[in-house]
Amino acid sequence: MRLETKAQISKATLSLLVIVTWLFLSGIVVLVLCVGFQVNPFRETTTGFLIAAFTGLIGVAAILVLLNVATNISLIADSKLSELKIETGQGALRKWLLAFLAFTVVAAGLIAGGTYLSKEKYLNVVQRQANEVLRENGSLLEEISGLLAANKNEDYRRIYDILTFLRDQRHDLPQLSLIYSGKFGDKAALFMVGPYDYQDWDKQGYVGKYYGCKQNVDCDYLKKFFAGEKTNTLTKYTLRDDQFYIYIPYTGKGARFVLLFERVNSYGKIGS
Repeated sequence: MRLETKAQISKATLSLLVIVTWLFLSGIVVLVLCVGFQVNPFRETTTGFLIAAFTGLIGVAAILVLLNVATNISLIADSKLSELKIETGQGALRKWLLAFLAFTVVAAGLIAGGTYLSKEKYLNVVQRQANEVLRENGSLLEEISGLLAANKNEDYRRIYDILTFLRDQRHDLPQLSLIYSGKFGDKAALFMVGPYDYQDWDKQGYVGKYYGCKQNVDCDYLKKFFAGEKTNTLTKYTLRDDQFYIYIPYTGKGARFVLLFERVNSYGKIGS
C-alpha cells in the first residue's frame, strides 16, 4: 500500500474517530443529565433507538481506533518521523472544550425545557378530558356524595364502580382515586377509594383505607377543602420521580370529596 494512501486512511479514521467521540461524549452528557435529574423526556421507541445508537458508537469507535493504530504503525515503519510535517492549529483544544461546554449547557436546557413542556401539555390534556367527563356525569358525582354521607359499607362497591366508569370514559385518563373525610375515634382522618381496593373487599367486605397526604403537595389543600373552604382544581407534578397529580374538588348535597387523577410516567414525550 502506498504511503499516501496510508496517510489518507490515517487522517480519515482520525477525523471519523473525533466525530464518533464527540457523539459518544454527547450521549454521556445526556445520560448523566437524565440520571441526575431522574427524568426521561424520550418516548419508548426513541429511548430504544438511542440505546442502540449509543451501543453502536462503541463498536464503531473500537474499529476506528484499531484501523487508525494499524495505519499509523505502518506509516512509522515506512517513513521517518522527521519527514512528517505536523502542524497544530493554535487554540484548537480550547475551541473543542468551549464547544463541548456549550453543548452541555444546550443539552441541559433542552432536557429541562422538554420535560417541563411535556408535563404541562400532559396535565392540560388530562384536565380538559377529566372536566368533560365530570360535566357529562354530574348525576354520578352527586350519587357518590349521597353514598359517602350515608356511610354504609355495602355502598362503597358502588362508589368504586362509578370511579371505574368515569376513568374509562377517556383513553388518556390516568389512575383515578377518591379522597374523602372521615373519623378515627374522635380524630379527623382522610380516607381514599383506590383502583385496586375491591380485591380486598371481596374477601372481607369494605375496609377503609387511610390516605396519607403528601407534604408540600396536597396536605394544605386537602385540609382547607375539608374544613369547608372554597378551593379550585389543583395540579402538581414532580420532576424527580415523574409523578402527576390532578385534584378536582366536588361539594355535593351529601358529602364533599376530591377526585385524584395521578400517574407515574416512566417516559417523556420527545420522539416516538
